[in-house]
Amino acid sequence: MMRPGFRRTPGTMRRVVGGVTLFSLLAVTALAQDRGEIHVKVVGLQSDRGTLRWGLYNRKETFATEGGAVVSGARPIKNGQCEFVIPDLAYGTYALIVAHDVNDDGKIDRNPFSPELKGISNYTGKILWFPSFDKAKFRLDQPAVRVEIRVY
Repeated sequence: MMRPGFRRTPGTMRRVVGGVTLFSLLAVTALAQDRGEIHVKVVGLQSDRGTLRWGLYNRKETFATEGGAVVSGARPIKNGQCEFVIPDLAYGTYALIVAHDVNDDGKIDRNPFSPELKGISNYTGKILWFPSFDKAKFRLDQPAVRVEIRVY
């Protein structure tokens, strides 16, 4: 005889909660805990003109390469800074590059003396555009991680 609220399946007995098994709820909770989001704050921008462009990388081999970002985007600038969230990322190691596309042409001038300022996670000085993934990387290993980047 089966107890109310339980359903017999081959080789197991699972507790049914509102039509969903307890096992399913635990599996979904475990999966949700393996994902998080990155809260990004970019400071040091010299104007609100143009757009802040960004790319998030997760491999040394593709870091700072054309098409190597796992996620990228563009955000508006307000009061010399930009804040945004990169949601729903698998836990892991990442590095972030940002650049101020002053003329809004969709391209970033890689010249270190360009007015299009750049910044990289964990860098605290001007970038000569040979950034190191190992130096820039940070861990996403909790539901939310905060990263502040200063552009130069």
